[in-house]
Amino acid sequence: MKTLLTAAAAALGLAGLAFANGPSGHVYEITNGDASWTSTFAEDGGYASSLGAEGTWTFEDGTLCMQIEAEEGTQEICNAWESMEVGESMTTSDWSSDGTELTITRTS
Repeated sequence: MKTLLTAAAAALGLAGLAFANGPSGHVYEITNGDASWTSTFAEDGGYASSLGAEGTWTFEDGTLCMQIEAEEGTQEICNAWESMEVGESMTTSDWSSDGTELTITRTS
């Protein structure tokens, strides 16, 4: 579950920070083998996933940081983030806590 929460924090701040070229206002589908979910990055820095995870995100100098509220408390994960156009995907293990490969696709 921790992997899914951390990954859901995938792809994926406080209002007022620089959101240029970040995930602001976009939705991403994340797949991990047979599992699939969506992550929504609100323009106000809020984050929500279809798994029920919620939190905040920031994007500055090419780094996306996500703070996810979990049963164990707030978890933070930060990684480099490159913007994608709708339909583009990337495959990475940087966003999973156990090195699981994830495919992140921008859907809107």
